[in-house]
Amino acid sequence: MQNLDLQLLEFFNQWNTDDGAMGIFLRMGHIDFVKTVPFLLIFWALWFFPDTREERRIIRERLVAVLLCTIPIMALTRIAANNLPFRLRPLHDPNIEIVLAENQDTAVLSNWSSMPSDHASLFFGFSAAMFLIHPWFGLFALGWSMFVVSLPRIVLGYHWPSDILIGSLFGIIMAFVLLRPLSAFVRSIKLVPFFEAREAIGYPLLFLATYEVARLFFFSRYVILGVTE
Repeated sequence: MQNLDLQLLEFFNQWNTDDGAMGIFLRMGHIDFVKTVPFLLIFWALWFFPDTREERRIIRERLVAVLLCTIPIMALTRIAANNLPFRLRPLHDPNIEIVLAENQDTAVLSNWSSMPSDHASLFFGFSAAMFLIHPWFGLFALGWSMFVVSLPRIVLGYHWPSDILIGSLFGIIMAFVLLRPLSAFVRSIKLVPFFEAREAIGYPLLFLATYEVARLFFFSRYVILGVTE
C-alpha cells in the first residue's frame, strides 16, 4: 500500500510545475473560490428548484440537514486526525523528493497530520448527501470533489492518495448515515417554515452556513481556538 501511495503521488505530482492545460487546471483547484463555489451554487439552485410547495419543503429540509451533516463530519475528521498516529504530508517528508511549484509555501500545515483529508471528507460527504437529494447534481458534485478539490491536494504534495481515499470514504459513509435522521429532526422542529416566515433572519443565516462550509469552517475554527487557548 505504501509503495502504491508513493507511485500515485509521484505520478500526479509531476504536474505541479507543468505549464500545460492539465497542470494549470490542477493548480487552479487549490484556489478556494474555484474549488468550493460550485457547492454553494448547487445548494442554492436546489433550494429554489422544486415546482410544488410540498416538494420544495421536503428538499429544503434535506438541504438544511446536509448543512448539519457537515458539522459532525468535520468534527470527527479533526478528532481522527488529531488522535491517529501523526503522518507527515508529502510536502514535509524528508525521505521523499517531490516537485514544488515556484514560491510554494513549504511551511503550510506543517503541524497538521495528513491522514485523513478533511477536504475530502467534507466535500465528498456534502456531495454524497446532495446525490441522495438530486442524483444529477450529486454526481456533478462528486466529480468536482474528486478532480477539482482533492486531486490538486495530491499534486501540490499536501496529501497522500490514501489520505484522500480514507477521507472521502469517511465523508460518504457519514452522509448516508446522518442525512435521514437529521432531515427528520429538521422537520420535527419546523426549521424550514421558521426560516420561510422570517426571511430576513433565515436567509442570512443560511448564507453564512453555506459560506462556512465552503471555507471549511475557517472562521469557526479560529473562534474555537481563540476561546480554548
